[in-house]
Amino acid sequence: MAKAILAVDIGGTSIKFAKWTDNQLTQLGSEKTPDNLAAFYQLLVQKKDQLAAQMQVVGVAISSPGAVNKKSGVIEGMSAVPYLHGFPIEPELKKRLALPVSIENDANCAGLAESLMGAGRDADTMISLVIGSGVGGAVIIGHHIWHGAHLFGGEFGYMVMDPEVGATLSNLASPVNQARLFSQEIGRDVSGKEMFELAEKGDSLAQKYVDRIVTALAQAAYNLQNSLDVDKIVLGGAVSANPHLLPLIDAKIDMLQQKVDAPGLHPSVVVGKYRNQANLMGAVLDFCQSRSLAINEIK
Repeated sequence: MAKAILAVDIGGTSIKFAKWTDNQLTQLGSEKTPDNLAAFYQLLVQKKDQLAAQMQVVGVAISSPGAVNKKSGVIEGMSAVPYLHGFPIEPELKKRLALPVSIENDANCAGLAESLMGAGRDADTMISLVIGSGVGGAVIIGHHIWHGAHLFGGEFGYMVMDPEVGATLSNLASPVNQARLFSQEIGRDVSGKEMFELAEKGDSLAQKYVDRIVTALAQAAYNLQNSLDVDKIVLGGAVSANPHLLPLIDAKIDMLQQKVDAPGLHPSVVVGKYRNQANLMGAVLDFCQSRSLAINEIK
């Protein structure tokens, strides 16, 4: 019987499922995120049993919000799925699923996917910036996640970008947040994608908010490059699909370098390969990496 890993990506509104087998990730759909722990357990067991009826499931690889403590199996911190936090959930899932289980933070999963198989494949050191409702990220050294002393490795969204108003990178670089502010100003709801489209058509107000996003990302990339000196900075999240984003960021970094006495290094900023599959792919890679398995062994 063919072997497979069940990949799970937990989000605040939905949970995505996929299977990894024969060097391929195949989507298995998504379900609304349960509102309680018992229903969450039931859903994962159900999905595992469904896949086990077709293939030999060798493990479950989970991408999760929160600060995942790999040593204790506890998801620390808080997230939009509060019942996941504060107890040894990994051992409990192993018992209920009767399978090996790995859990890793979602932004770390995305970074690992890009490092091992995506846009950072040729980079020994890499930073991932995942841009959405906030800004998450990962630090990858030697194709392994660097978690930091307090599990805050890669939490770039907390960087203070404007101390006068207390604005963080998550505040300023999130298209979701900036589109909300733009919508309030014009009196109608506009998505981040629509705001970028209006800016490209010459809408000066939309351009102001887009420039805020670009400036914040350029400053963050420049500062991170000149702090950690990595090979690449990889952008993920829906906004990274915009073909105009990278040229705008590069041009803004050039402007920053012209304004300072010592220009420093210009970061190599690239767009991620996997986008909406990055968390699932990274979860599988984390599962294999933590067990010294070659990913192509699962077939």
